[in-house]
Amino acid sequence: MKNIFRSIILLIVVYLVVQIFVYFLTKTYYRDMNNYEILVQSPEIKITESKVAKNKGYIQGTATNKTGAIISSLKIRFDFYDENERYIGSEYYKIEPFNANEKSKFDVKYEYDDVSSIKISIVNE
Repeated sequence: MKNIFRSIILLIVVYLVVQIFVYFLTKTYYRDMNNYEILVQSPEIKITESKVAKNKGYIQGTATNKTGAIISSLKIRFDFYDENERYIGSEYYKIEPFNANEKSKFDVKYEYDDVSSIKISIVNE
């Protein structure tokens, strides 16, 4: 019984160490993505972090409702382009209803090859 308990603890420790190494090794493949364009004024969209790798990336930020009214349904659209400005694909982030002057955080992950630029807009439902 003592050996089984030790084996389980060892297995958990090895799993955690592998997960930590994978996290730090894949994080180094990402580079900053500063080539994005926000095409809307309201709600106010701010990007806090945007990273890209060869075949994936993520973009994080906030949307602030400065319209003075409740926004009941809204999607933020992210269009991805390669270095030749060819459209690659889109991702959407749905924002739940939010009041005036309220902020909503977003975190969008994508898996497209060779993303060179991003255009950010909104879609009203």
